[in-house]
Amino acid sequence: MAAQPVPHRIDLHSGVPYWLVRNGTNESYPSLNHDIRTDAAIIGGGITGALCAYHLCEAGIGAVVLDSRALASGSTCASTALLQYDIDLPMHELAKRIGIERALRSYRASAEALRSLIAIGERIGCKLDLRPSVQVASARSHVRALRREAELRMEHGFDVRFFAGPEEVSAISPLAGPAALRSELGAQVDAWRLTHALHTHAIATGAKIFAHTHVDHIERSTEGSTLTTRNGHRIQADFLIHAAGYETADILPSGAVSLHSTYALVSEAGTLEEPWHDGALIWETAHPYLYMRTAPEGRIILGGRDEKFRDPRLRDALLRKKTAALVDEFEERCAPLQFVPEFAWCGTFGETKDGLPIIDQVRDDPRSYFALGMGGNGITFSVIAAEVIREGILGRIHPAADLFRLGRL
Repeated sequence: MAAQPVPHRIDLHSGVPYWLVRNGTNESYPSLNHDIRTDAAIIGGGITGALCAYHLCEAGIGAVVLDSRALASGSTCASTALLQYDIDLPMHELAKRIGIERALRSYRASAEALRSLIAIGERIGCKLDLRPSVQVASARSHVRALRREAELRMEHGFDVRFFAGPEEVSAISPLAGPAALRSELGAQVDAWRLTHALHTHAIATGAKIFAHTHVDHIERSTEGSTLTTRNGHRIQADFLIHAAGYETADILPSGAVSLHSTYALVSEAGTLEEPWHDGALIWETAHPYLYMRTAPEGRIILGGRDEKFRDPRLRDALLRKKTAALVDEFEERCAPLQFVPEFAWCGTFGETKDGLPIIDQVRDDPRSYFALGMGGNGITFSVIAAEVIREGILGRIHPAADLFRLGRL
């Protein structure tokens, strides 16, 4: 048997994530206190691991989920959960990197994944709130590229519309700008609730879910993997799925993923008497970009001011400064709306150079997989990862599997 690297636990967020306060932490799962055997072991019990367990159990594949924390208390609870098919790299820019055919397939796979997630939410009793997505040009110099993006998507059948001029933009977005691209397909959700709903469904269909279970060692062979926990319990699995998100970055090839810090706020209740037009998801063309959405009780979720991740302490030390900067930017660009923050937090996320996820078998181990949704639409990418890996375990090839392999980076 050969040893396999184990994801290194890192401090993924600090501050007060809104979803933890809103939902509480009363969801409890046992830690693993015995040896166990399974078809597939999933390291990571956040939204990605939950989606993997859901898809595997639906296909009749036994699954065991292992998380070193309370479930959904890592990146998932810090997610602002704007669910879009839009990839951080616009289609016309992605086409320059990977060709129009692969760029088009990537966008279509992302759109189909979002539709699939909407259907899953309906099925498990955690409905997504359907919302359009509006991307606003951050400067006049961005208008031409945004118009090109709109034309390219319309040419290939995506339901989008281009708005030109500040007056047209102000009619659909609280964020001012010289132009905007509206996509009809989008949604928002409480990612913490969705994760636990997925786990509840997976348990009902045979999955075993364990929290506070740290995997210290992995041995692999041609028959599968043997995982050993910190308490000495062993998990024998035919297949292994790494779904620990950004904590997996240190077992990937150097340069495959870059880590960044982001900052998010939630306003006081009653900030909005009624949502802006259609309660749209709002983001912009600048990079890094400002993003916002509505939330229950007339709240606004606001995020951005990203910067390169260096150390959790340095990230956390900037929270107060970043909060003030985000509030100032919002009130300047979204006048006459005002923003009084009630919750603020910061988190770490990863992205690839092309804005696409990493969904692939681990090198030299066809029975181990990476399920790593990256960038601004990591939840949507996690749906694709779960589907690709399910098909791989069943001996089939998902039509989008070739798009997200590690070797492209």
